[in-house]
Amino acid sequence: MGEIFVSRVAQLRKQKDLTQRQLADLVGVDPSTIRNWERDRGGTETFVKLARLCEVLGCQPTELFEIQKIGEDD
Repeated sequence: MGEIFVSRVAQLRKQKDLTQRQLADLVGVDPSTIRNWERDRGGTETFVKLARLCEVLGCQPTELFEIQKIGEDD
């Protein structure tokens, strides 16, 4: 039997009392990206793979990458 993944982005966004535009601004994406995520039109496969990667590595998504500032004086 296969698997189907359904986006919970809209549900979680509403729990935080955010509009799609507010969430998009906070995440740094266009509001259309949020709409697509909420409608399972894009990104779902990437999210699932990221979740599986974290499961295998025993980490949180925030641990996979670090932010390095460029062009700043030390």
